[in-house]
Amino acid sequence: MTVKVGDVVSYFEKICPKNLSEDWDNAGLLIGNPNAAVTKILVCLDVDKSVADEAVKRGANLIISHHPAIFHPLKKIIKGSEDFIFTLIKNDISVFCAHTNLDVAAGGLNDYLAEKLGLSDTEILVPTGVCGDKKVGYGRYAELKEPKRFGDILKETAKKLNTKNLRYSGSFDTVIKKIAVNSGGGASMAEFCFDNDIDLYITGDFKYSSMRDCADKNLCVIDAGHYETEIIVCEWFQKKIKEKFDITVLKSENNKNVIKFLKYE
Repeated sequence: MTVKVGDVVSYFEKICPKNLSEDWDNAGLLIGNPNAAVTKILVCLDVDKSVADEAVKRGANLIISHHPAIFHPLKKIIKGSEDFIFTLIKNDISVFCAHTNLDVAAGGLNDYLAEKLGLSDTEILVPTGVCGDKKVGYGRYAELKEPKRFGDILKETAKKLNTKNLRYSGSFDTVIKKIAVNSGGGASMAEFCFDNDIDLYITGDFKYSSMRDCADKNLCVIDAGHYETEIIVCEWFQKKIKEKFDITVLKSENNKNVIKFLKYE
């Protein structure tokens, strides 16, 4: 049976409905034809020229990303301006994006991040509403079955998120009993940790002033990075697609972190 773009879109719309998205967001099918056949899917965090070229080279006719491929209003689509969009349209490659709707959805990205970092029996950090019979919202938190040293959690987090660069505040010997996580740039939601007696908050994009505020309130912080806490979405996409469709799913090799770290001695 031929799988169409619209079939894949409808499937994800049930998992993370578009109406869960923030008003400023731009989720959904952003480029392409719902009736086009899908033979190979490329999953990624961001869509740019390198990813568009990769889709062409690897024969993918549908890209599924977390961050919207089109976010700001476009005034023109010509060769040399929005070059990656030009490439996608020219090669009949569709693009579907699941962003804030996937962040808040039950069983979505935040639940997957919490699971990956070893949290179970989680609760929602920032509730935003209800979808069907399930609560939805940003972030997840849980009490550990056994307390751990902050220093040990730092090392575990780096390993599980496959990164050697973690910004943090707090003492290695601090005993952590309750942890909150939030994928992407969740620094602005740190205040919700204060109300839930959280000992450690793991997210990305912390400013100095925000991290200092957390330190003043005895909240340990791991700024694991926006990219690092969300690139795991590729694993989530692969898993969900394979549960429903008998189709080849490729993880992007070109979607790299644009933030680099200088190793200087």
